[in-house]
Amino acid sequence: MSIPGAVRSSPRRPVVITRPAAQAGVWQQALQNAGYPVVLLPLLSIHPAPDVQALRAAWLRLAQWDALMFVSANAIDAFFAQRPSDRVWPQHEHAPRAWAPGPASAQALQAAGVPGHLIDAPAASAEQPDSESLWEQVRGQVGHGFELLVVRGGVASAVPGSGHAVASDAQRGTGRDWLGDQVQSVGGGVEWLQAYQRGAPLWTDADRARAAHARTAGAVWLFSSSECAANLGALTRKPALPDSVSTGEAPLCWSASAAVATHPRIAQAVRAAGFGTVYLSRPALADVLASIESIP
Repeated sequence: MSIPGAVRSSPRRPVVITRPAAQAGVWQQALQNAGYPVVLLPLLSIHPAPDVQALRAAWLRLAQWDALMFVSANAIDAFFAQRPSDRVWPQHEHAPRAWAPGPASAQALQAAGVPGHLIDAPAASAEQPDSESLWEQVRGQVGHGFELLVVRGGVASAVPGSGHAVASDAQRGTGRDWLGDQVQSVGGGVEWLQAYQRGAPLWTDADRARAAHARTAGAVWLFSSSECAANLGALTRKPALPDSVSTGEAPLCWSASAAVATHPRIAQAVRAAGFGTVYLSRPALADVLASIESIP
């Protein structure tokens, strides 16, 4: 993938990609093509949902929802991985719509087999692709009797043996409820489906050493998730030995480090993690590269 922008003759700062390993490849290739040394240090791991039968059951119940909201590419991957072999996304007049909070998710839906005319996403001119921008596009669809299924990640388990595709309120998983609240405020119904689980990855001493080296080398850290920022302190704190009374070493200090965040809420989390300089970017690769290019 080529990204606009001439490659400078002076050495470029390394860029640390914190996305889950399975999603880092496209970003790595794009940045390397632009001449940046890339360091892969995933700060989030993705795991199967505790009840994959719930995902398969949802495919059998698609007709009961007017729309399905997929919060991320991870949600799309997990949901479509459990598609029964004899099922496809319906294309008839009353087929459920697929909502995506950004262009990357919309592209992933189309690649997974959802017809483009059934996909709703924020307008290309939206300042920030997110739930608020998506709501501006879909609010006209929603009213009394409208039924939405929110497909997202979390850490809670579905009810064993329930046979139902959706989790109870106590088992929604993790994530913002803002869009679901908007649907309910105008008379619609909302259910939640946990499609995958998120967690901090297991880092080795070598991973922690690479993080420390990236800090001293003046690397730019790229964050596309608030959870990645929250996990950084714990992952860079070397665990104490089992028989030690110490609580472990202090985490690395990031006050002299720069980061690029792809949403204001993520930028807030990155600042809370201790980064001294945080640049805000739209999530498209070209925009991220432009932000990195602007860093002195």
